[in-house]
Amino acid sequence: MATKADKVAQSLVTDYYRIAPREWRGMRYEVKTLIGLRSYEVADHALAQTLCYSFCRQAGLLIIDQGDLYRICLQDHRILEATRRRNTRLQWLLTYVLTHELVHVVRFGQRLQSIDLPPEMRHIEEQNVDKTTRTILAKAGYPDIANLFSDQAADCN
Repeated sequence: MATKADKVAQSLVTDYYRIAPREWRGMRYEVKTLIGLRSYEVADHALAQTLCYSFCRQAGLLIIDQGDLYRICLQDHRILEATRRRNTRLQWLLTYVLTHELVHVVRFGQRLQSIDLPPEMRHIEEQNVDKTTRTILAKAGYPDIANLFSDQAADCN
């Protein structure tokens, strides 16, 4: 389910931001579910969080590739709880969450926003990303998904 939602979300975000395939190569990301997360990647306050790791691949002393890797950490326990609480489809919620997190990836990856925001600024970033997520989903013909959290800001990070 997460793979299907990721494909939909990536397509929507690609269309919205007009991202070329070469640009995605510069914004590497992966999606991990709870079972694949390290203990410090588990968050009880959010449906998901995006973390940034630096990587460097070498062959001996030769650097072959280096850059940032964005890890979208899906919090299965929180997502399943939200699905039950909102009485909605899991696929819809995953599409919303992954679209939201990919907006973060684009904003961080294209340096539109710093990933190291001070705590007092994070709420504003979440509001901006939530607004963009709703716009993307509504324009793509997914009003039911766009309005999943219309009564409150989504608790994605």
